[in-house]
This record gives sequence, C-alpha cells and structure tokens, in this order.
Amino acid sequence: MFMKTPETLVGKTADLLRSLHDSILALRNEAETLRAELAAQHDINPETAGVKPQINKLETLIRDCQKVEKTLVDQNNLIRTDAPTAAYDFESVRAEIHSRLARLRATDPGSALPE
Repeated sequence: MFMKTPETLVGKTADLLRSLHDSILALRNEAETLRAELAAQHDINPETAGVKPQINKLETLIRDCQKVEKTLVDQNNLIRTDAPTAAYDFESVRAEIHSRLARLRATDPGSALPE
C-alpha cells in the first residue's frame, strides 16, 4: 500500500494548480484573441448585429479568468509556505508521553496504566 506523505500531497496539489493555471491562461488568451477579432469586425462594420454583447461577455470572461489566475497564484504560494519542512523529534515526543504517564500514575496509584 502506498502511503501519501504530506510532501507527496503538496507536490500533487502544486502540479494540479499549475495545470489549472495553464488551462485558465490558455482560455484567457483565446478569449482575448476572439475579443480583438470581434472588435475589429465591429470597427469595420458598426452595423454588425449582436457583436457588442458578445464583446462584453468576452470581457467579463477575461476578468473572471484573471481573478482565477490570481487566486491560483495565491494558493500556490500558500502551499509552498505551508509545506512541512521540519521532521518530528520522536525522542522528545516519547519523553513527553512518558512524563505525562508518570504524572498520571503518581496521581492515581491504583490505576491500570501500563508501564
């Protein structure tokens, strides 16, 4: 069985965020290209019906893409700064547990706490 370590999960999440960012960037670039083409068509023939609402929808889509891109960058930075960097000191944890068990035994001598 494969154990998922925090480092593995962080790496996979970072890869997914990068892939999503690339897809959003490609979508935004396509929307910007289409907007430019529609704007040029509208400039050539102002009588073109329905072009202006399409341009407005594309501009909204582009703004939404930019917001998502910013959020993805923020999340990617958050993952990098929250990534676990220090290993546990098992000896100090073990000593703390033994100390607490000893205090419990001292307060209730008849308890069935293991040694």
